Amino acid sequence: MNPADTLLRSTRLCGVACSPAKKTASLSLWGQVSEFFVKLFNTADWPPRWHCGTWSDFHGWLYILSDIGIWAAYFAIPVLLMMMIRKKKDIPFHRIFFLFIAFILLCGLTHLIDAFIFWWPAYRLSALLRFITAVVSITTVYALYRVLPVILSLRTVAELEAEIEKRRIVEEKLLQNEIALNRALELTTQNNKQLKTFTHILSHNIRNHASNMTLITSLVDPATLDSDNAELFSKITSVSRSLNATLDDLSQAIRIKESVIASEQVDLKAVTNKVLEVFRSDLELNHGIVTTDFQVAEVYFPRIYLESIILNLISNSIKYRSEERNPTIVLRSYVNEDFRTVLECSDNGIGIDLELHGSKIFGLYKTFHERKDAHGVGLFLVKTQVESQGGQIDVTSSPGNGSVFKITF
Repeated sequence: MNPADTLLRSTRLCGVACSPAKKTASLSLWGQVSEFFVKLFNTADWPPRWHCGTWSDFHGWLYILSDIGIWAAYFAIPVLLMMMIRKKKDIPFHRIFFLFIAFILLCGLTHLIDAFIFWWPAYRLSALLRFITAVVSITTVYALYRVLPVILSLRTVAELEAEIEKRRIVEEKLLQNEIALNRALELTTQNNKQLKTFTHILSHNIRNHASNMTLITSLVDPATLDSDNAELFSKITSVSRSLNATLDDLSQAIRIKESVIASEQVDLKAVTNKVLEVFRSDLELNHGIVTTDFQVAEVYFPRIYLESIILNLISNSIKYRSEERNPTIVLRSYVNEDFRTVLECSDNGIGIDLELHGSKIFGLYKTFHERKDAHGVGLFLVKTQVESQGGQIDVTSSPGNGSVFKITF
């Protein structure tokens, strides 16, 4: 069959007699575009699809109902997606969802109009819808490609459930540890109360005996004793005084731990000047120099404790001075890397062997130099006073190179 016969048979099947030469073909591209939109809803150029080709009822309605079913599903899916977005406002990738909604709706419309074409041959409108669908589909593909790395980085439900399980186990362990810690705290508090009660009783009872011993020794006139008894009496008197001094030190330590002393803004320069008046003669006698550099002028701390701390630190610096050089003491304050105020006292004294004495440097009655006036109480009181206010004290030192005490408030 030649081409002319094929064309004639085709036009007869559609029920429209049309010539091979069309008027539209003679128009320019822009003319064709203009005519397309002017005649967008014009269906005169085509017959309904029922009349174009050889459609059986079964074939035609199978096509139509399938398109309508696809359109119904493509309409329902965006509605469900919109409901999900409205109820789950924190759902990620909202824009992608809206692009999918537009893409699915447009796909559904192309199927719906394809079914209508069996009665209403709006092929121009169908072509326009397909073009819009193509543009939205390509845009959706590009947007999905852009967010795909982020989507792939999201953890799966199984991973989230595993993490939740791990956190549950950790929380259970923390709860168990908290219960154990509370029990230990209750036990420690109870033991601490018992220890304080025992300490008070012991201190009271021993002080009674010590006072009696002091009273008895005060009633004896050493001049009436012979040389042997006088020497023994001197030893008894010395022991009595030492015992009372020890009880005074213990009482002071107990008061520091038990008492609650109000903190206030204390001027470091004023407190230091007050303390230096106590050591004026000692400093002049030993040609000592005290310099200050208070970058932080005030600290929030109990005034009486701060005076005691500075007094004990300066006293130790003078007491344990080097015989080879004049004592030099530097007091300075600053803010450390943790934004906490630090008071630092450094000297050029004989220093301390921390490898030998480091573990007991702040212990009560711990001395590290052979001096008769060393009692081992000063640093213990400093540490107790600092820690009672939540601070800490550190020391760096070496024999012959002096010491540096750092108090972090």
